[in-house]
Amino acid sequence: MPMKLTQYIRPQCFLADLTAQSREDALRKIVHAVAEKGFIKDEKDVFSKLMERENIQSTAVGNGIAIPHCFTDDVSDLIITVARSKAGLEFDSFDGKPTHVVFLLMGNRQEHSLHLKALARIARLIKSTAFIEKIIASNTVDDMVKAFEQEEAKI
Repeated sequence: MPMKLTQYIRPQCFLADLTAQSREDALRKIVHAVAEKGFIKDEKDVFSKLMERENIQSTAVGNGIAIPHCFTDDVSDLIITVARSKAGLEFDSFDGKPTHVVFLLMGNRQEHSLHLKALARIARLIKSTAFIEKIIASNTVDDMVKAFEQEEAKI
């Protein structure tokens, strides 16, 4: 049975209208939203780890999607959040297209295999153009969550 991402998504941290121009600004705002909801304490450290990863190679996978991720001892379990930018933002994507949907994963190093399974699961989900279109067309966070639930129900 495949893992269910809905177990790990944190809708209260979703950003349905991310207003950021750059990758750095986007990550800072998403991490701040997660910290505001109390899921992480050391906002600066998590942001730093995400940027460290981005500086190795961008996590923008093309077609308007990025999947930044990092390990942090600040979380005990996997946390997945989503941010959507209607206008699109510069995320240093290899295809040069603006990024509209950011799936952010943070996991504890002790749960390394769970982190990898989640990345693989998201990679499969984003192959569904319909799923991405639903996320982009969502008017609310609830609509974004429904898109996850509907896609996972197919499997």
